[in-house]
Amino acid sequence: MEVFVVPVLADEGFEGPTKEVFQTPHWFDVGIGSVNLYLNKATALTIFAALFVGVIFWLGFRRAKIIPRGIQNLCESAYDFVDVQIARGVIGEKGARYTPYLLVLFSFVLVCNILAIIPAAQFPATSRIAVPMVLAVVTWVMFNYAGIKANGAGAYFKEMIDPAPTAPLAIRLLLGPIEILSTLIVRPFTLAIRLFANMFAGHLLLLVFSLGADYLLPKPPFVFGVASLLVAIILTAFELVIDALQAYIITILTAAYIGGAMAHGEHEVAPSEELAEHAPVGVPAAAHA
Repeated sequence: MEVFVVPVLADEGFEGPTKEVFQTPHWFDVGIGSVNLYLNKATALTIFAALFVGVIFWLGFRRAKIIPRGIQNLCESAYDFVDVQIARGVIGEKGARYTPYLLVLFSFVLVCNILAIIPAAQFPATSRIAVPMVLAVVTWVMFNYAGIKANGAGAYFKEMIDPAPTAPLAIRLLLGPIEILSTLIVRPFTLAIRLFANMFAGHLLLLVFSLGADYLLPKPPFVFGVASLLVAIILTAFELVIDALQAYIITILTAAYIGGAMAHGEHEVAPSEELAEHAPVGVPAAAHA
């Protein structure tokens, strides 16, 4: 009896995303004393995002015309959105001076995030904690600077140390450390972690279903591969929404921190003053009380 032996290739199984996805290999290393300089995909995409934003705004405003068109129209629309909806909308009229920073922050984070779904890149630069940390530190410096400039260093830090001077002593001793911890540590920490965690988790989830589709599509029954592919496509569209949303959230939180720091030391308007402000001309506030 003749026996036929058919060679069968062993299935190595599904291989999910590994740490190399986020810890990309170095393209080159340069050592200067104890300092090691290197360039990898994550760093290159971060530099690209910064240059891209800078070039787009430079092209849009270098020869500004009364009737904007093309790139100028795009840049002015972005500026108006950040200025009206975020800077002035959250901080007030004084927020106009911070519109340039908020615009650059929003645009840079948006580009870094969208790189996750660009075929040539397929990596969000903000999924590496270093980028959100640097942005959080810059924001931390910005809103503390705004608070000191608006109220003076003494008044700003005094209210941070003693945020409720009329409260009982026990409450004041409790609120002081909480306010200091919240303003100086928790705010920048949560700002960085929120952006990093959302982009890291979103990119990881997208990779799982993309690799799953690549693994399952050649294998019968094909329904699982098709389902995984459809989920990957849906997640790609959803990721685009998350990219824009996270850029908006970090920008509006930055504006809220700046506005809160500038409002330190301001007291609530008395009810009579508030009524007088909104009372019709010639009608005393007492008539509306």
